Amino acid sequence: MASPLFSQQTGTVRGVLNDTDQLPLEFVSVYLTRPEDATHMIAGATTDEFGAFTIKNIPLGTYELKAQFLGFQTLSKIITISVSNQQQDMGSLVLETDTTLLQGVQVTAQRKLVQKTPQGLIINAEATLSQQGGSAIDLLRNTPTIFVDAEGGITLRGKSPLILLNGRNSSLTNLENIPASSIASIEIITSPGAQYDASAENGILNIILKKGEENGTNGAFAIGYGYGSKWRANSSAQLNHNTGSFNVAASYDNRFANRTRKVDGDRVNFLIPDRYYLTQRRADDRQERNHNLKLNLDQEFKKGQLGFEWLAAFTDEDNYEALVSNFDKQDGSFTSANRRFSQELRRASVNELALNYEHKFTDPEQKLSLGLSSSFYRSKENTNIDTQDRAADASDLGDPYLQRTNFDENGNITNFKADYSQKLGSGTFEGGYKLILRSTDDDFRQQNQINGVFESVPAQTGVLHFKEQIHAFYAQQKGPIGVNEKAMLEYEAGLRLEQTNNEGKLVPQGDTFQANYLSLFPSIGLTHRFSESSFLRLGYNRRINRPSLGQLNPFTDITDSLSQHSGNPNLKPELVNALELNFSKDFQHTGISAKVFYRSGKNPIMSYTELRSDGVLLSRPENVGSQNIYGLESIFTFSTGTIWKGNLSYSIFQQNIDAGNIGVVALNTQVSGNLKLINDLTFWKGGQMQIIGVYNSPVATVQGTRVALYYADMAFQQKIWKERGRLGIIFTDIFDSQRGGYNLKTPEFQFDRRFKIDTRAFLVTLGYTFGTKFKEELMENQFEN
Repeated sequence: MASPLFSQQTGTVRGVLNDTDQLPLEFVSVYLTRPEDATHMIAGATTDEFGAFTIKNIPLGTYELKAQFLGFQTLSKIITISVSNQQQDMGSLVLETDTTLLQGVQVTAQRKLVQKTPQGLIINAEATLSQQGGSAIDLLRNTPTIFVDAEGGITLRGKSPLILLNGRNSSLTNLENIPASSIASIEIITSPGAQYDASAENGILNIILKKGEENGTNGAFAIGYGYGSKWRANSSAQLNHNTGSFNVAASYDNRFANRTRKVDGDRVNFLIPDRYYLTQRRADDRQERNHNLKLNLDQEFKKGQLGFEWLAAFTDEDNYEALVSNFDKQDGSFTSANRRFSQELRRASVNELALNYEHKFTDPEQKLSLGLSSSFYRSKENTNIDTQDRAADASDLGDPYLQRTNFDENGNITNFKADYSQKLGSGTFEGGYKLILRSTDDDFRQQNQINGVFESVPAQTGVLHFKEQIHAFYAQQKGPIGVNEKAMLEYEAGLRLEQTNNEGKLVPQGDTFQANYLSLFPSIGLTHRFSESSFLRLGYNRRINRPSLGQLNPFTDITDSLSQHSGNPNLKPELVNALELNFSKDFQHTGISAKVFYRSGKNPIMSYTELRSDGVLLSRPENVGSQNIYGLESIFTFSTGTIWKGNLSYSIFQQNIDAGNIGVVALNTQVSGNLKLINDLTFWKGGQMQIIGVYNSPVATVQGTRVALYYADMAFQQKIWKERGRLGIIFTDIFDSQRGGYNLKTPEFQFDRRFKIDTRAFLVTLGYTFGTKFKEELMENQFEN
């Protein structure tokens, strides 16, 4: 029998619906019926693009809450709305795929490339057709609001974000080693709460890898071949078997490429008359071989779920560089010249193990999750350098000068994480602990040949031992402040405490450095929901940017003897205060998300270049005084029906860099921005075309600007073999316009440098799936939802 109804009193039910990959489900029908009469609907709602739903004005009583969506099993839960419990927050609910139902069903609805959340964006990576044969870096180049420079450096609003892999800190930081075909989605979190690492000082990029979880036995494979200035190829394979309570999935990806690169450098040394003009021309030939393996084991128990993941990445790179340098005097007459040839061989591997456990309580509002991961990386880089002096007519002078460098790195990153949440009052309490352990041993050696014998350079030979511990505790409360017919105000308030201990020692030089500090990081968020598809959010958080291991390592890269790079073991962390105001609203065929942001940083870590008296430039990271960034970021989504859909994203921001503490007198200011237009065109059944245009304006550095970058990609995909296969044709950088570089200008020198990689390429891909037709994990794109 149903509970009695009380007049003049009502309640509210809200929650979020996700699929098994934790991606939000939009347009899900959620409704209430009486337990004894399932045919009579009391009230209902439809989920928005965040998967969120709210049912208001529910009379007090006991009901059966149901959620239905094509291709998923119906979710059913019994709830009670009472005087003491009028606000029911169901939290995050998961709809399981109904593979039996979908074996004979063709679903043609498109999956959105961009999904908006109050904290940021979720990018469905498989919807980017133009990067099927590329790496994670290639995918990020065409991801809204993300900027990737010509050398693969990733920035968000002018600064580098924290990059996580499946939500954890990982040694797999070289995103060139991760195939785009293995990525399910990318979470862009620009306003993180207390549950996230404080080192997310400029936001988070969380890369979610694909994970086969369909019932039964399923598999997929794909191959691709292409040609730019030289050839490139890739292949992928995936297999999974799911019995319901147990799932095993394995995948293998590889990428092979032979690529070229050209670098032009022109410098003026104002204070060195005999070496006044420097002209450099460099040509590289790089051979890349990447292999990736992944294994997932998941077992569901009555009281919880246990998951195991193993990732392995192996990289081989052979790089051959030819660099010609010419010095001229101030009057234009010849001073000196040389030709420098470098043979650089790099071998690297990463092995990562992760164990996750989720405990099931009787109360569905109570959650506990534990995670343990350990990531081991090994890297060897050997470089042989041959320098030949040349006369004004380019003829050789004397014997070549030989050098060689060796750099071996062995390291580990271990994470332990415990998160707990439960309903507290009308909201939800979250708390947890995280431990991060980092250690590395960097063995570097530089040797010069003297009288036919290689002798070590003492200042550039040694071992850096580095260890770091970060203990973090956080507590956070979130929930509604009030409910009425037109709006709801939600809050999120948290505090994170982190204790950092690190130490480094340079042997045999005897140099040591260490840092021990305790920091508090508050975060606050207020969200006003105008409707289920419209909200306004104000967020504040305090964060930190700790120097990376690469930035601390004092080893000097002398591949270009006249433009050298090194680390700085004396770097301090940067402290950041950030504000963001986010407005989002969706209409029937369009949607807009606009963010106004402000970021103030003290002691930011930025590259600084000095000119030595011998004409050599040395660049290394330094703590500059301050950096302030403020601007506007927006995404506009649109649809004209079944033929044309897309999104336009842009950001405009002002940078103010004050580096007076390191001798840069002028305040460097720059208005910068980037623009991306992604178009999806469907002209006939099973065929899809995608055209992407990207423009990134100049961005301020400490001593100049990074140059503008722009390009266009195009791709076409056609279903074949009764829709189990995919044939793709891809054109990257159609107009061969993707160039990078920077301009530096100081009282001592002016340096203009340009980079050009063979980004224009043509690729053909072919893929096939078997088993479950609905969820094609390897090649899933906007044809399936």
